[in-house]
Amino acid sequence: MLNDTSLRILDLCNVLKTLRETMEYAIPRDHDIAVYNQRKQILSSLNDENSFIGRFIKDNEEKLKEFKERYKEFLEDIYSENSTVLTISEADKFVRVDHTQHIKIFDYVIYLSETIRDIMFSHVAYARNNKQEEQLTGEVVALDEHFDRVLKTFLLLQEYQKSFAEFQKVMGETKGVPSPQSNFIVQNELSKLAGMLRFVRAHIHATDNRTLDDLDEVLELIEMTEGRRDRRDNKPFNDFFKSCFDKLGPYVNELAPQYQQKFQEAMKEMVDTINQARQSKIEKEQEEAKA
Repeated sequence: MLNDTSLRILDLCNVLKTLRETMEYAIPRDHDIAVYNQRKQILSSLNDENSFIGRFIKDNEEKLKEFKERYKEFLEDIYSENSTVLTISEADKFVRVDHTQHIKIFDYVIYLSETIRDIMFSHVAYARNNKQEEQLTGEVVALDEHFDRVLKTFLLLQEYQKSFAEFQKVMGETKGVPSPQSNFIVQNELSKLAGMLRFVRAHIHATDNRTLDDLDEVLELIEMTEGRRDRRDNKPFNDFFKSCFDKLGPYVNELAPQYQQKFQEAMKEMVDTINQARQSKIEKEQEEAKA
């Protein structure tokens, strides 16, 4: 059985996983409505004061006031009936995604998830300081940290590459002279995505060289596209994008099954622990009733 601190940490892991999965709507493929509804239910638990995360936010309402307001906007903009980003109807078999609004999805997920991750790591520190660390929970947290950073960087860089290609095309048409269209791309797409990529790297908890080196190479590329760093050997930008994707892609594919397996193992243990606690409570109440 898992202790209470582990249960809280894994509950937060589940929210983080679901929030991260929202970024998958930027991938051009079919998205199942049942999965959408499940994600919406899990993410809405932050508004439920009977859930752990809901109680935590209620108890720390003043500190988390800005986060709570932003999270409310996220649910309204992405998962409500009023959303223009993700829409469903009774006639639909799959979620309809407005693929012109990827950056809105990314912006919510990147910044909101970091606050939840901070809450999770405060509980990890509590477990460590009070000798309540459990191996399974620690393994899930570590894998989630690696998978989260690498996957987010991979998806953000894909979007950045598309916007940068459009920027180069526009600049080519104006023979290198900035135009309203090129300025729009820089301000509303490239700058925002670059900021998210830097944010993901700046808040990382992992210390292994592979992860850090891969993310640092991405930031080097971003600086090259911004004109803040010379291109190595004056290679074309596509070579640098390819080098980054050749590292990030296999790494995502390597981490995904490892994380999924360990997460499912932890969720099973979590459900078993909760069920055992409920059964024990029922048995205790029955014994007290007999007495």
